[in-house]
Amino acid sequence: MRDRKKRILLILGVLALASLVLAAPALAADIRTKDVIVIDQDVNDDLYLFAGSITVNSTVHGDLIATGGDIIINGTIDGDLWAAAGKIHINGTVTDDVRIAGSDLKLGPSAKVGDDLFAAGFGFGADPGSTMASDVFVAGYQALLGGDIGGNVMAAVGGFEISGHVAGNVQVEVGEADPEFEQFSVFMPMWNPYMPEHIIGQGLTIGDDAQIDGELTYTSPVTVQIPEGTVAGPIVYQTPVPEEVETPEVEVPEVPEVPAGALTAAAILGWFVRWLMSMVRTFMSLLIIGVLVLWLIPKWLKEAVQHWKEKPLHSLGWGVAALLAFFVAVPALFMVMILLDVIVGLVTLGGLVGPITGIMMVLISVLTVGFWTVAVYVTKVLFCYLVGWLILKRPAPAWVEKAMGIIPLLIGIAIFTLVRSIPMLGALLSMLVTIFGLGAMWLLAWVRIYKPKNKATV
Repeated sequence: MRDRKKRILLILGVLALASLVLAAPALAADIRTKDVIVIDQDVNDDLYLFAGSITVNSTVHGDLIATGGDIIINGTIDGDLWAAAGKIHINGTVTDDVRIAGSDLKLGPSAKVGDDLFAAGFGFGADPGSTMASDVFVAGYQALLGGDIGGNVMAAVGGFEISGHVAGNVQVEVGEADPEFEQFSVFMPMWNPYMPEHIIGQGLTIGDDAQIDGELTYTSPVTVQIPEGTVAGPIVYQTPVPEEVETPEVEVPEVPEVPAGALTAAAILGWFVRWLMSMVRTFMSLLIIGVLVLWLIPKWLKEAVQHWKEKPLHSLGWGVAALLAFFVAVPALFMVMILLDVIVGLVTLGGLVGPITGIMMVLISVLTVGFWTVAVYVTKVLFCYLVGWLILKRPAPAWVEKAMGIIPLLIGIAIFTLVRSIPMLGALLSMLVTIFGLGAMWLLAWVRIYKPKNKATV
């Protein structure tokens, strides 16, 4: 929760600062609006661009403030760059600060930033060859740093990879690897045109070619193997604890050598314990949510299971449609938020930027958390109940309704948890269950909302 609050505050800071710039008097600036804007001639003034597609191939002798669907900077910005878009790629030079917010944020191999860089959004990447002269601040889901950074790096992200050179210190907070994320990451680029080309899992990765001249401080649920010689300064590991609690550095004692056979046995035992604990966590999570569903909305659960059983092809089709709708809705809401901020800024109502951004961020967060909970957990509960019902309906039908229907739920959860732990097969099953389950719930909503209206009009 602390990481999420930091990221939200960082994103709100970027948008609020950008809106203040847009709301400032711009009588002497060059303002252009169009569906497609291409700047092929030098501009001797501050430049404001609002378009679906923006490409800058020349030199802007002043600040550039831009928002749109995609922004490509191939030329030179002789000042600050403020930009918000689905995709922002910088291949040229920005002599001063860069402040960008969006989904796909990237510095190409020839990109140069003369001062600080602040990036907020889904993913930020800096290709090898790119240079950032001063500090770098990143907030979002992922960051991939392959270029040269002349200052410090501070990041609050889910996944963080560094393979370039950092002259200062690195302070980063990362998330814990989520096995369910692999279901969606493969399909994200197809559903959202503004997704980064390379999507990584959560956690910290330090490449063998990376070089950090200062100190590395990372906050993570688990420790990370740091290649020897990549960090010149001290390495400080912290667990995700409240900021007021200081985590002292602990020197790791030397581990005495043990026989190879004992080491192998210990490794196997450790792997078995981790595998068993993972199964227990999955089982208990599904059981808790399943009991809540059976307690609060048992009729809806059974109706959704009935739709799944009677209309599997319909469930498959509507499940795919529901996933597509979600991955279109979230970027669309994000773009609407940016557009509203720009509009109120241009009409000098900058005081509304905070409330508008806050309301839209709450709406996006509620939609994301709600959909993720349903897709990851509730769909599995439907499947588990269906499996248990199919097993019990002939040999012991009386047990189906006992104890609120928990008995078939327990049987289904046990089977699903065991199969889910199998590599590859488990991930495939989980993805299919998610799609079919979303479709069954869509059919339930359709019947309960649409059909009563039809009956009322007859």
